[in-house]
Amino acid sequence: MTAFLAVLAPEADPVVGPLRERWDPAAHRGLGAHITVRYPFLRLAELSTRDLEQLAAAAASVPGFRYRLARVSRFPATVFLDPEPAAPFAALRAAIEGVFAPRLPADRFPRYIPHLSIARNVRRGDGVVLDALETALSGGAISAHCREVALLERTGGPWRTRLRLPLG
Repeated sequence: MTAFLAVLAPEADPVVGPLRERWDPAAHRGLGAHITVRYPFLRLAELSTRDLEQLAAAAASVPGFRYRLARVSRFPATVFLDPEPAAPFAALRAAIEGVFAPRLPADRFPRYIPHLSIARNVRRGDGVVLDALETALSGGAISAHCREVALLERTGGPWRTRLRLPLG
């Protein structure tokens, strides 16, 4: 079983959902548009009542915030949208890691860069992805409001939201 924390971005799904369905394998596993806060994270079954209280307090220590998705960026094999501003996402991750760091599984990407993946595993042909994304964003930036962080789990089937933690 795999678990992670994310900010769900349903405002982005109407704009980039068809592109993610085509180019992001996570979309085929039931995962809508999102910005990962911490992957991997502890499974819900591994969290005690005290852990849940601390996780809720960590999330609540960060105020809810508005962000925009307009800037297209790339990792070597991933095309994504940068959330602006990025600082609240980093603050949310820091608050959670500040409580759980000693117990968290190793992060393959310890340098945190908040992003909303559109296409993964693309090296060649990313021009097609970029053109499609430019067309999708022709109506302007995607505006969103982060009010909570979600704990998601997957056991081989689709991703499921197991817990929602309100921000302050």
